[in-house]
Amino acid sequence: MENSLNRPFLMAGRFPVRHSIPVLLYMILQLVPASFVYLFDTKAERALALGWWLGIGYAVTVVVSYFCLRPDWQKWRKEGLQANLKETVKWILIGLALYYAFLILNGMIEAWLAGGIENITRSENTDKLMESIQFIPALPIMIVLLGPIVEEFLFRHILFGNLSARMSFFFSALVSGLVFSLMHLDNKVLIYVGLSFVFSFVFAKTRRISAPIILHVFNNGVAVFAFFAAS
Repeated sequence: MENSLNRPFLMAGRFPVRHSIPVLLYMILQLVPASFVYLFDTKAERALALGWWLGIGYAVTVVVSYFCLRPDWQKWRKEGLQANLKETVKWILIGLALYYAFLILNGMIEAWLAGGIENITRSENTDKLMESIQFIPALPIMIVLLGPIVEEFLFRHILFGNLSARMSFFFSALVSGLVFSLMHLDNKVLIYVGLSFVFSFVFAKTRRISAPIILHVFNNGVAVFAFFAAS
């Protein structure tokens, strides 16, 4: 069965409390580090504390989120909505092509708005994360692997998935993309919204959260690789 983009993501039951647990954990992960400036005296101590906090926190969030969302995956599998391995690989490859097409289009738009490719501003969020790597050696694991898993659980499965039960694919992807961008506090809104459309498209066609996770891991992996190659 090939899923239509506008086929609702009907969950196991109405909006369940179990969906709010990963959201709560994510908010705690994001908010608590702001207090580190009051708890630790030096930048190195704060960086070390942040590394442990993110490493353990994201790992716990991944495990807890998995068990919270598993009933939905079981429901889709029982209803025959999940794509098989061959179809999943096909849509991941299509998503990868869309990913590169969007990056090229985004670069052209940014160059046009900035008056030239040399005037394009860098991603503030990416720069901050890359600067932190020198203080937190294990941070790439969180950026490349744990972060994408948690964010796809939240922004694709929970937010986009629940919105799609009430709205069209376009508006569900748009709203989840805007929230996705807002949570990153970055100056690259178009990139986050565009990537959200690509990830949501692959998720809608496969009903497998592993598909957008793979694309998200690839995206973050390219960014980290480029950072180390440049340095």
